Amino acid sequence: MSRTFARLLVLFAATAGLAFQGAAAPQAATFTDNTTVPIEFVATSCTGEPVVISGESHVLFHATGTPSGHGTATFHINFQLSGVSASGTRYVVNETVNSTETRDEDFIPSTFTSVGHLNVISEGGTENLAVRTIIHTTINANGEITSTTFEFMVECRG
Repeated sequence: MSRTFARLLVLFAATAGLAFQGAAAPQAATFTDNTTVPIEFVATSCTGEPVVISGESHVLFHATGTPSGHGTATFHINFQLSGVSASGTRYVVNETVNSTETRDEDFIPSTFTSVGHLNVISEGGTENLAVRTIIHTTINANGEITSTTFEFMVECRG
């Protein structure tokens, strides 16, 4: 995934922390943010050529904190992008990222899961690039990481 994706995950974690701070209130606290963010990055096509990709991402974030201190946050991003390689091949790029975090007010126990799908689709005869990421972490009540997964799959499809 791109550096932009990493920045958006940091934004997700920071915003989730702010949303959960109000969780001790007598009523459930909720926060929703819906925004569009410009994106630009360079990817490598299946032929090894750099592709300059740009466009916009639609970011939807929602967090809920309960009076007991439990919180849930969801983060959904749709990327609608396009790109051009050095040789002039045009690409349509679509990506979705769905993330969920659940935790108590003191951050433990907690779980975080994120699944992303990136498709770089050639408008010509060049193979298409498909990337899938899965990130998962579980932390128990003692603050110990009991489960962690990072999967990064790349496939070129004719």
